[in-house]
Amino acid sequence: MNSRALAASIIDKTLEQGGKSHELLREAFRTDPAPDLRERSFITALVHGTVGTVLTLDFYLAQVSKTPPAGLKPYLRSVLRMGLFQLLYMDRIPASAAVNESVKLIRKRFGEGLTAYTNGVLRSAARKTDWIRPEGAAALSLPQPLYDALTALYGAERTRQIAACFLEAPPLWGRVNESRIRPEEAVRLLERDGFSAVPHPLFAASLTLERRREDPEETERLPLEQTEAIRNGFVQLQDLSAQLAVLAAAPQPGMKVLDLCAAPGGKSLHAADLMKDRGEVIACDLTASKCRLIRENAERSGFSCLSVRQADATVFHPAFENTFDLVIADLPCSGLGTASRKPEIKYRVTREKVEELAALQRQILRNAMRYVKPGGKLLYSTCTLTKEENADNALYIEKELGFAPSALALPAEIPGIRSGCHSLQLLPGDRPDRSFGYDGFFISLFAKEKNA
Repeated sequence: MNSRALAASIIDKTLEQGGKSHELLREAFRTDPAPDLRERSFITALVHGTVGTVLTLDFYLAQVSKTPPAGLKPYLRSVLRMGLFQLLYMDRIPASAAVNESVKLIRKRFGEGLTAYTNGVLRSAARKTDWIRPEGAAALSLPQPLYDALTALYGAERTRQIAACFLEAPPLWGRVNESRIRPEEAVRLLERDGFSAVPHPLFAASLTLERRREDPEETERLPLEQTEAIRNGFVQLQDLSAQLAVLAAAPQPGMKVLDLCAAPGGKSLHAADLMKDRGEVIACDLTASKCRLIRENAERSGFSCLSVRQADATVFHPAFENTFDLVIADLPCSGLGTASRKPEIKYRVTREKVEELAALQRQILRNAMRYVKPGGKLLYSTCTLTKEENADNALYIEKELGFAPSALALPAEIPGIRSGCHSLQLLPGDRPDRSFGYDGFFISLFAKEKNA
């Protein structure tokens, strides 16, 4: 299967069949463990770009197609969207290639019947200069209800910045496992395998990762996940926002820590590292497959203090009651903060879904608060942007569960941090130059009274 055929298949499975683009891409690359890296980048750009801009693409597609996008066959719609994305957003792709390769895909799937239509639509788009430009939600490829909700919460300009960041390739972060290797040595290993690794100015163990581009013709280089630093557990891929959540709680050596919804285990591993592998970290998740993933990451990272248990966070476990110095409740959420990595998320968020998730979070929090021992702390975090799942549930922990706000152990240089601040909403694009950008994330910390 060539690059465009694979990309069109993934786009179709994502937009028309409810698939998850990041999982489909990962599976496609897993079955070809040594693909041409330029080809992998091209496929990823096609998938993320087309899915991320699909509402804008449909606005334009309606201007060159007699049949509205909703009336087209699903696979045809996917191919036209992908072709149009190349024409409008990928300057280095010749228009002839975008059109002709799209026609080939349609011919292979449907025969000759739809090739003339496909050719006509895309050639019209390639020639067109008098486009009517979309405004508001359509210009940002946001569903109108989501656009309205974000605008009400953050204002029109900040919503525009957030949506623009959703359409950009996100920075890639790694965290050095300092229990096994010094940051400067991890940087050396990554650079040897073809990656630049730049430490955050405040956190030496937090690295932005990017493939070096000295030789653009070079293709026989290792994918990041196959580098020595990653394979041996010296570096864990983890966004800076998720790292900040654990740093905010400041787990210490000798503590007993529970991570309620831990997969793939990044926060559990980070806690074990900060604890210098002294104490106990119990990482839980709902399914056997997720627990297996946590174990694999833990074994690769080499922590003896970390154990894994399959457990349903919505069910109270009496053995955990009043036991833990720190409970990490990084809970299931709508995931809007990760839309630059999983662009279809923004089309699947509804008010009903958000309210359902907020209620699920409160159900888990009612268990979590009972696991914190008197004087211990509860870390509540999500990777989303909605008030219901974030600030409202932080207030629920304080007012309904009776926990006291506890100051985040983060430096004042982090945007949004104030003296004594106990909650933090990180937004995509918070830093103007995005040199140290991160996923959207919510972090809050609470303490249980010592005489509770």
